[in-house]
Amino acid sequence: MRHDSTSHRWTLHIIIISLFLVLISQPYATVDAAALVKCAENEYYNLGFCCDKCHPGYKLKDKCLGQGQRSVCEKCENGTYSPKSNFYDKCFSCKKCDKDNMVTMSDCTITKNTECKCLDGYYMKMLDDTTQECKKCKTCGDGQLTAGNCTGENYNHCICKDKHYKVKNNLCEPCDECRFGCEHLCKSEVPTRTPIHATTPPSNTVSQIVVPICACIIAVLVGVFMLYEAIRLWRKRKRASSNQSSSRDDKAKPEDEPMMVEVSSVTEIEDVSSSNQLYETELCRDLPDCVPREIKIPEFFYFVLDEIPVGRFKELVRRLGVSEPDIERAENDHRACKDAQYQMLKVWSDRCGGGGNNILSCHLIQMFIDTLRDMYLSSCADSVETKFLSQDRNISQ
Repeated sequence: MRHDSTSHRWTLHIIIISLFLVLISQPYATVDAAALVKCAENEYYNLGFCCDKCHPGYKLKDKCLGQGQRSVCEKCENGTYSPKSNFYDKCFSCKKCDKDNMVTMSDCTITKNTECKCLDGYYMKMLDDTTQECKKCKTCGDGQLTAGNCTGENYNHCICKDKHYKVKNNLCEPCDECRFGCEHLCKSEVPTRTPIHATTPPSNTVSQIVVPICACIIAVLVGVFMLYEAIRLWRKRKRASSNQSSSRDDKAKPEDEPMMVEVSSVTEIEDVSSSNQLYETELCRDLPDCVPREIKIPEFFYFVLDEIPVGRFKELVRRLGVSEPDIERAENDHRACKDAQYQMLKVWSDRCGGGGNNILSCHLIQMFIDTLRDMYLSSCADSVETKFLSQDRNISQ
């Protein structure tokens, strides 16, 4: 009877396992059957066979009923278009050039969308993938020159003439003394003033001081940890070798000693750490500031978003080190173009060590300006430099 019960149990297990394998194999069989059907570029898969797509300017009305039969397509209605072969049941709506200072350059057809352009004196600015507006070109004042052509999606900037320097409101005035932008006047002066960068301690000097201190702290921590482990192991062996009849007083003696060592070691660590903090505080206090102490990240980001052409923004963040997955994630998470671009800049500042207390460092701003110059966007770089760096340079001089 026991043998029959065991045999019956194994038979039941085999049946359950077989049914489980059959069930999990069904989805894979379906996928493999669909993968065997390879459709051409001008066809689409439908219920085990391929149907032909509709031509540009047409939309799908009814799918084909079998292999070799054609789909039923119909022409796009007025005000809609379809630019390529498709199997969509609707056409795209035509764009309207109804913004201020915007006119139609070419009308919408069943295969091409409407093309818009701005009036003279305006340029096209992309707000997102489908929305545009016409912005007025900049008018340069006295002492300034126009940089760039204000046509299409390109816009112009104003730069100072030779032997002029920037003042408030981006105006330019003739040079009157040695200052930023007037370097030609500095050549005739006696070199009695030390350059600004010479007063700053070299970075290698700082590292020669800070690195040994950090190494000492790490060495002390490692030594304390090793001492603690040695005492703990010794205590464990002592307890294992002691007899059950030993008194508690004899056992407590070796336990009190390591506690004294630990307290002194921790005290030594705290003294070294506190002295290190005092030294770093004094060192930071002696270093001069190169930019205002608080440049808020939102203020910087929204300023540059208005300055940088939309068509070159992705190139900028790629040069700054933002990866393609981060760019795509920002575009997918934020439907508005400006919010997505803001998120890309946030990824850059967080990854480069910025963003602490919502403040942007001088180093990151200078990196941003240098990248703009490498992209031949000197006018944008000048605007950012004037807004966030030029004021402090004048003060330092």
